[in-house]
Amino acid sequence: MSAATLSQPGTLIHARGREWVVLPESTDELLIVRPVGGLDEEVTGILPAVEPVESTTFRLPTRDDVGDFASAVSCAMRPGCHAFRFRPFRSFGRIAAEPRPYQLVPLMMALKLDPVRLLIADDVGIGKTIEAAVIARELLTVARSGG
Repeated sequence: MSAATLSQPGTLIHARGREWVVLPESTDELLIVRPVGGLDEEVTGILPAVEPVESTTFRLPTRDDVGDFASAVSCAMRPGCHAFRFRPFRSFGRIAAEPRPYQLVPLMMALKLDPVRLLIADDVGIGKTIEAAVIARELLTVARSGG
């Protein structure tokens, strides 16, 4: 794949043993990238002329992935996956936020509780409001669907 194609914003690439998303500030000579699932503080530059960079994609989940947590979360976060009957989180099609992977931990904990009683006590700025809203939306969606 050419350097011009790799530098397109939103392109998924594989470099340094992990996947990255190419950001709009990139040029053909310098890719400005953020790790997939990473934080803005992890944004870095990669020189394609110096280190190997290749285009990559995520494989679509199959029926064999139903019990695989990582695939379930990956599927839940993709908008097109909401049409699947086996989606793990029913509410993700109805929220305006894009939760970070660590913000799903309280949701998974809450879904294991009956009745749901959960104290969210993360550090300042971690996203307690997002975590609480995702839990509330999921519980409301499940209650409305009857199960």
